[in-house]
Formats: sequence, C-alpha cells, structure tokens
Amino acid sequence: MSHERAPLAYRDVLDDALTWVCAAHDATGRRGVSAGYDLRTGWQPTYPETSGYLIPTLLRGAAALDRPELADRAAEIGEWLLDLQRPDGSFPGGTGVDGPPVVFDTGQILLGLLALWRATGEQPLLDTAVGAGDWLLAAQQPTGAWLSHFDTPNTYSSRVTWALAELWRATGEPAYLAGVRRSLDWLLDQVRPDGWIDAMAFSADHTAWTHTIGYALRGLLRCADLVATELPEPARRAADAAVACAVRLAALRTDLHPLLPGEIGPGFTPLVDYACLTGDAQLVTIWLDVARRTGDETLRERSGAVLDRLAQLQVHQPLEPATVGALAGSWPLSGGFEPLAFPNWAAKFLADAVLEHAADVRLRRAATTPGGT
Repeated sequence: MSHERAPLAYRDVLDDALTWVCAAHDATGRRGVSAGYDLRTGWQPTYPETSGYLIPTLLRGAAALDRPELADRAAEIGEWLLDLQRPDGSFPGGTGVDGPPVVFDTGQILLGLLALWRATGEQPLLDTAVGAGDWLLAAQQPTGAWLSHFDTPNTYSSRVTWALAELWRATGEPAYLAGVRRSLDWLLDQVRPDGWIDAMAFSADHTAWTHTIGYALRGLLRCADLVATELPEPARRAADAAVACAVRLAALRTDLHPLLPGEIGPGFTPLVDYACLTGDAQLVTIWLDVARRTGDETLRERSGAVLDRLAQLQVHQPLEPATVGALAGSWPLSGGFEPLAFPNWAAKFLADAVLEHAADVRLRRAATTPGGT
C-alpha cells in the first residue's frame, strides 16, 4: 500500500509536532502520553483518552515521514492501554489511571485500538475493542444520546458514535450498527434550521469551544461515510448537517481572522477574543473534507490560511525547550482554553491537519493528471 508524503512546506511542522509528542510520551516513562506541558507546572500526568486517539496520528505520521519509530510508539501505547481496560470493558477517564470511566474517553481509546488492529492484525486489540464497544452500548441512553463527564447529553460525542461505527465495520455485529442509528437519530434532532448544532459544549453551563465543535462535525462526517450503505438516509442527513455547520463557520470574519473565536454560540455568534488553536486545527481537516464533497474552493482557501497561521504559532524557538514543536491551547497564550499550556491534543490535530492537507494535494493532483491514481 502506498502512502502520501507530507508536502515539503509543511513537512517540518509535522515532524516537529510528532517529535514533541514523543517527548510527551517519554515524560511519563512511556506509560501513555502526558496530557501536555504547562508553563507553570511542567509536564502533566498521563492521559489515556488522548493517548488512544494519538495512535492513528502516529501511524500515519510514521508512513508520511518515513519514521518507523513512530509506529513502534503507537504499538507501545496500545499495549499500555490493553492493561488499563477494566473488567466491564471501560477505561479510566481524565488524566492519570484511577479516574471513573467516561463514555467519551473510552470511545477515543476505541478509535486508537481499532487503528492499531488494522495496522497489525493482532487479535487482543480487537478483543479489547469489542469489550469497550459493549460497555459503550450499555452506557448509551435510551434516547440514543451519550452523556459527558458532566452527565449531560452532548453532540460532540458523535466521535463515540464514529468509534462504534468503526467497530461495526470491523466485526459486522448488528448491535453496534443499531447503536449508531440510535445515536444519529438523536444527534440529528439537535440540528437547528440555520445549521447550528445544539449541545456541542461540555454542559449547558458551558459555551462550545471550536474544539468540541470540531469533535461534533468530524464525528458526523465519519459516521456518515462508514454507514452510508446500511443507513443511507441518516448518513446523508448527518453529512448534510456537518457540511452546513462547517460552511457557516468558514464564513465568520473577526479580528482573529483567519483563526476563529475560541468560543462560539448559537446563531454562529462569536463570544470571545481568543482562538482555541486545537479547534482551528480540527477545522482545517473538516473544511478540506467538505471542500471535496461540495467543490467549495473557499473552504480550501480558508483551511490553507488557517494552517499557515498555525504553522507560525507552533513553537520553534527553544525559550522553553520542552515546548518546541508544540502548539498552545489558546492564542494569546492566556486565552480561556488550556491557558499557558500546550496540550497533546493540539499537537495531534495540527499533525492531522498537515496529513489531511497532504492527502488533499495528492488527490487533486491525481484528478488533474491524465492516468493519475
């Protein structure tokens, strides 16, 4: 199987981001990946959830950069996660390894385990994934909703639905597909006529970060693709909802342009004057996906402008060596999302954005090259 390579303009961004992820892995004694680096307190504890969803990024990065040691680290993280699973199939939520189980965290770990299983074919990974999926089904609300760690139904857990759809594709188990359908039915009931999707924040007391908005849209798009043949109408509506919301977000213009305000409210109302860089990175991937679906070149242009700005904001100067290659939670640094800190998921989604840009370039070249593949 061939793999696209990152364009040279962004290759260093990807390389530096994943080198920093390796440092975050080393900071825990290679027992999962540190949640990040805080300028006030240093390296943070291990974070099982994000360690799990870093696995697919490390695997793709290994191929794009010809760095096989990144795939080795992905496998090492997977082995560590196998040991963390509890007898009921769940995984600890939050940082550290002693927290209560959380639906979203277990779903993100499930995504990582399945990516590693696809790469290696190792049966224990699939067996562990099945245990996690069974626990998620048991935790699903009768309405089809998933609850956040605040016990609030939320739409950003479409990424949990995505994980369950991946598990259905891996096993063919009808119960997982039924769980996906229940979730999509509930998710689609949260879509407003103007394209806004309710419940994208952690709770009713929070506003939606672009980070959790990115979660919601990415989960809807991936679910739509994975179940399109079996659930064509819910899949179409899920994709349409994500596309409509993404297009409205791309139309926003504020003083932060090309970045988005870090918190956005119903009616696509900007609420703050800082950027949540994780969310901006996630939207690069989403806008490129939607551009391919719709042919809307303005989305591709916005994604390129945002990626350029994120590349500028990635830490390059070793004023604090532990942050080189990282991406801050907020811009300015004192903003309301992970202030004065560099979360591992910001680096993950920056790497994903570069990899998606590379894939988009490759696909467009193939489409315009006679006989291209």
